[in-house]
Amino acid sequence: MDFTILAVVLLIGVGIPVRNKLIRKYREEKKQKDKDRDAK
Repeated sequence: MDFTILAVVLLIGVGIPVRNKLIRKYREEKKQKDKDRDAK
């Protein structure tokens, strides 16, 4: 039981920053594509 809690805490602790980084990267790429589309 303790191991499951530890695993969940680790998942949340590591998962959120990683997810935020991925989202930020995705948004930046999307912005670049929008700019490229406007330029044409």
